[in-house]
Amino acid sequence: MDEGNLNSFKKLLFDNARGNIESSPHTDKQRQWRAKKKDQHNRTQLSIHRLLVEQINESHQYLSDINENFVFFLC
Repeated sequence: MDEGNLNSFKKLLFDNARGNIESSPHTDKQRQWRAKKKDQHNRTQLSIHRLLVEQINESHQYLSDINENFVFFLC
């Protein structure tokens, strides 16, 4: 194999290997879409958790108000 053919062969191998390493634009879009969906799911879960905590706190406050009123009524 002469020098020119060897260089062409090396370039072909390098370009082929680089093409296998780099992801396609379609794959990048899929990856971004999945990350966005995962982030939306996490935000939803956090929102639900926050709402539940707020409801529990409000329930405790309501029950403590009832208890205070009941104790006041008994006195």
